[in-house]
Amino acid sequence: MSQNAYADVLNNALTEIHKICPDISRSFIFTRDGTIFAGDSETAEETVEKTVHSFQSIVEKEDMIGGLRALIIDGENGKVHISCIKDMYLTLAASKNADATFLQAITHVIVPTVLKLLESITPTPTPLQLSPSKQLIVDALSGFFVGDSVQIDLEILKQWSELLNRKSIGEVDIASFSGKTTQCRVKEINDPKLKEKGIIRIPERICKFLEVKKGELVKVKPTET
Repeated sequence: MSQNAYADVLNNALTEIHKICPDISRSFIFTRDGTIFAGDSETAEETVEKTVHSFQSIVEKEDMIGGLRALIIDGENGKVHISCIKDMYLTLAASKNADATFLQAITHVIVPTVLKLLESITPTPTPLQLSPSKQLIVDALSGFFVGDSVQIDLEILKQWSELLNRKSIGEVDIASFSGKTTQCRVKEINDPKLKEKGIIRIPERICKFLEVKKGELVKVKPTET
């Protein structure tokens, strides 16, 4: 089974769950670093990104609270259930009157069973293999000799190169959640303390253009050639 087919099966499974249980308005799966793994066909990409953005700070602090296995947010108009399945998070947005037993069955039986069946056919593809787009945390670069290049973990650059069958990645597209986008040259992070932390170092001038500050998230992907 190809990686795209793997993703399609998960997307179809979430869409069918939505049809069976109309009380579920949205469902999607994302990873610890905020990469979208799969989602039902009814959920807008903007909605998914905003939800993941809001949840990101909690995920990053899960070690401090003893690990995060499940979270229920009870709002005025409904509930949001977020459950950890392997290395991913299943998110279900449902009405206040949604059947709790059925929601439990989805998170603990249906989706894990689909994943297990898929793994018996082919190894789980990494989210990066499904989509090169990643959500990274902004760290502002300042100084006279900063230049116009952004900095990203070498491991991410290598993975993108392998995925896209390129010798190297020279430029990336960056999009903020305010809707601003830009294209920048890219190189490896030169501060060893910031490596492998899901960070993108962006010159202050570009941060101002994107309307982002240190600690906020941006979407980053290799520029198409």
